[in-house]
Amino acid sequence: MLSFHLEPDSGTPLYNQIYEQIRACILQGELPASAKLPSTRSLAANLGVSRNTIDTAYYQLQSEGYIDSAPKSGFYVCDIIPADYRHQPELPIIPSPQSRDINITPSAPADASSEYLYDFNPYSIDISHFPFSVWRRLSRQVLTEEPSLFLLGDNDGDSPLRDAVCNYVRISRQVSCTPDQIIVGAGVDYLLQMLSLVFRSLHMDHITLESPGYTQAAHIFHNNGLAISPGTLDKNGLTTDSISPLSSLVYVTPSHQFPMGTVMPYGRRMELLGWAKSSSNRYIIEDDHDSEFRYRGKPIPAMQGMDSRRVIYIGTFSKAITPAIRVGYMILPPDLLKQYRLICGHYSCTVSRVDQAVLSHFIRDGYFEKHVNRMRKLYRSKHDLVLECLQPLVQKYHLTLQGEHAGMHVTICLPDDISETMLIENARRHRIHLYGIRDHYLPDHIPAHPEKAILLGYAGLTEEEIKKGIHQLMDTHIFSAFALSRDI
Repeated sequence: MLSFHLEPDSGTPLYNQIYEQIRACILQGELPASAKLPSTRSLAANLGVSRNTIDTAYYQLQSEGYIDSAPKSGFYVCDIIPADYRHQPELPIIPSPQSRDINITPSAPADASSEYLYDFNPYSIDISHFPFSVWRRLSRQVLTEEPSLFLLGDNDGDSPLRDAVCNYVRISRQVSCTPDQIIVGAGVDYLLQMLSLVFRSLHMDHITLESPGYTQAAHIFHNNGLAISPGTLDKNGLTTDSISPLSSLVYVTPSHQFPMGTVMPYGRRMELLGWAKSSSNRYIIEDDHDSEFRYRGKPIPAMQGMDSRRVIYIGTFSKAITPAIRVGYMILPPDLLKQYRLICGHYSCTVSRVDQAVLSHFIRDGYFEKHVNRMRKLYRSKHDLVLECLQPLVQKYHLTLQGEHAGMHVTICLPDDISETMLIENARRHRIHLYGIRDHYLPDHIPAHPEKAILLGYAGLTEEEIKKGIHQLMDTHIFSAFALSRDI
């Protein structure tokens, strides 16, 4: 039986005390994943409280994704934090000196809601469960209590936010850094532009990117004077032998490759790090765009934790919170940080200090963790529903699913006899918006026989819309209509 210390006269509701203590046991590893909790009846009797009090505490834990229920079995602890992370020795936090957001691709047209009945946009998120009331309260609080926010802040981002980010990535992603290595900016795209300036100053003007991959990065690097080479993918991600001999830089999404969903295994990561170490001034850019949302097994640790001197780590709050909160960050190796301060140190931070303060409170006070746990549970439910509904299509048309169990879309790989472009067009005629993989190959580098696939996004749809939309794909025979057509 769990051990509790309740204080009826403390002013804190009993259900909240029970919730906090169970939550702490889960986060500290005292209650491991899959551990069964006492029944509400037995725990109520043991603590001498009403069963309703236990029900309320369990409900809160379940809604935030710490526990889950099994019909006629009871409540079990969710696997929300990898055990390997719980007892890692803490890295020192050095105070900062005082002084995938990822806009992956344009989403559907503004009038898409009237044009399409079902829009399987892989770039959409669910904002209906965002704690707007908490965000408003924190906004009022910082505006009232921190008038200094109306003055200029640190060019790299205010220290409270960088401290919060540092703690977060250390615990959740095993990233090795200190707050002074973190640069905050208004989205990943802006940070990539800053990196381009640094690279050009070091005469590092050639980069290899995944193809298919995040094409917006290719546009940014190209527009800032870097030459682009496509890197090919296999089942383990980017192949090291496809890296251009001219490249001193590689851009990868190893924990969940976008858009194929590949997880780069340890061996391939070591190969990439070996490539980086084999010559001076070689770096890997690790875009960790949606690491919060993994639905089976442990989260994949960041590559940066394997070599903090050769890996540039980039993260965003766009998918975990909302795209409107345009806060991204990058963690620079010490040598690059010196060059960044020389070339870009005079640029002001592009994120409002008010937004920085609200976000730092949001993280520090535990609201971010609660929100991510809640959304992980919600997205997992939608993800499982998609897989269930797709099974008839998979079996009938010999489709292959890839990238499941993580992120916000499932990649449907098409057989040779189904045309990607004509499939998308046929779906459009039935007011269903599908997204192909062809647009994610690097510009001017589309292979003669590219992979054919559909990116089926589910995060922005309700479960009812997911059911109806996939059933519509089946009922209208969209996949069979062009079974003998081929992409050119």
